[in-house]
Amino acid sequence: MKTIIIGMGPAGLETAKTLREQGYAGEIIMFAREKTPPYSPPVLGEYLLTGNEKALFWKGTDVCTRFDLDCRMGESVVSIDPERMLLTSDKGSYQFAHLVIASGSSLHAPLPGVNKPGICHFKTLEGTRQIRELADTKPGSTALIVGGGFIGVEIALCLAKIGLKPILLNRRDWVMPRLLDKETSAYVLKDLEEAGIDVRLETEATAFIGNDKVEGVTTADGQTLTADLYIAATGVKPNIDFLKDSGITSNQGVVVNEYLQTNYPFIHACGDVAETRDLVTGNTKIHGLYPVAVAHGRTVAMNIMGAGIRYEQQLNMNSLKELARQVIVVGQPSETVIKRKSKQTLRKIFLKDGRITGFVLVGDISGAGMYLGLMRKGTDVSSISHRLLSRHFSTAYMMTAMAGKRRA
Repeated sequence: MKTIIIGMGPAGLETAKTLREQGYAGEIIMFAREKTPPYSPPVLGEYLLTGNEKALFWKGTDVCTRFDLDCRMGESVVSIDPERMLLTSDKGSYQFAHLVIASGSSLHAPLPGVNKPGICHFKTLEGTRQIRELADTKPGSTALIVGGGFIGVEIALCLAKIGLKPILLNRRDWVMPRLLDKETSAYVLKDLEEAGIDVRLETEATAFIGNDKVEGVTTADGQTLTADLYIAATGVKPNIDFLKDSGITSNQGVVVNEYLQTNYPFIHACGDVAETRDLVTGNTKIHGLYPVAVAHGRTVAMNIMGAGIRYEQQLNMNSLKELARQVIVVGQPSETVIKRKSKQTLRKIFLKDGRITGFVLVGDISGAGMYLGLMRKGTDVSSISHRLLSRHFSTAYMMTAMAGKRRA
C-alpha cells in the first residue's frame, strides 16, 4: 500500500511521522517544490533574525532517512487523477492508495506583474536566504512591501531588525484592517514607526512594473516607487493550482469533511490548504497556524490507519511578537465589548449571548490562556463579565464565582 503526501511542511511531515509511529509499513512518497529537506515555515522569521538553521529544520535534516520516507525534493506536482489514483509530477507518474494534500500556502498579491522575476518570496527558505544575503552585503537597503495586513507587518518588523529599511504600503487608512479596528491599529502603527518602518497609509499599489524583472511599483495616486527588494504580501494563497480539473472539490482551499477527507475518501487535505469549520463562527475557513497543521497531520495519519477521528475545530488566532508591545488577536469581534486601556496597553474582550467570541490584547497579554479556555468551552461568563479585565481576575476567582452562581 502506497501513500503519497504533497508537501513537506509541518502538516505533511507530521502525517508521515505519525504513520510510521503507528506501524504503517507501506511506501510513503513526499513531494516538495523546494530543493531542501523538510523545514518549518513559521520559523523563517526567527531564521531571518538569527541565522539559526537548527531551529528551522526542527525534525533534523535526516528526517526522511529516519522515517524511511521517499522525499522527492525539487519535484513539483502537476496534476491529480483521482479516478485512476494517479499523481503526475514534472518528472513522472505515481500510483497511490492514499493521497494527502499538505501543499501549504504562498504570499500573494492580485496585481499585474506579480509573477515577474525579482519579487522575493518570504515564505520560502530560498527567499529568506536572499533577504539575509542582502542585509549582510548591503545594509540599509530598502524593501518595499505591498500589503499592510498581519503578514506584511510581521515581515516589515523582521526586516527592520536586520538593518533593512522597509516601506510598507497599505491601501486603507489603518494597518492590519482585517484583524484590528482603528483604535487598536493605532498602537501597532506607533510601534512600527518607532521601529523605523516607513508606513504609507492610503497608498494602493496597482502593479509591479519592469521589463525582464520587477523594477518598481505603481500606485493609484500616480507614484512610481522603487526599492532594492520587493515583497508581495496582501494575502496568502493556498498552493492548489495542481488540482485544476481533478474533480477534487475546492473553494478558497480544499473542502474537507469532519475527518479531513475530500470528496474522495482516500484523499485527505490538511494544514494551510484545508477548509475546516471555525469554533466560534461555524463557518469554514483556513486556519494558517502551526499547531493546527500539526494536529491535522496527526488526524489524517490516524484516519489512514482506520481510526475514524474527527478534527478539532479551531479559533482564528494571531500573535505579533516583534513589536515593542506584544499583540494577540483571537476569535471574532462582536457588538458587546468590555475594554480597559492606557497609554501603553489596550485590552478588549468581545461577548455575544454571554460568551466570549474574541479578544484583543496589546502590551499586556496576561489572562490570554484563561480567555482562550473560556472561548473553547463556550462558557457563559455573564455573571463575571465585569471582572474579566480586572487585575485580580484569576482561575480561582472564576471558579468561585461560577460555583456561587450554580448554588444560587
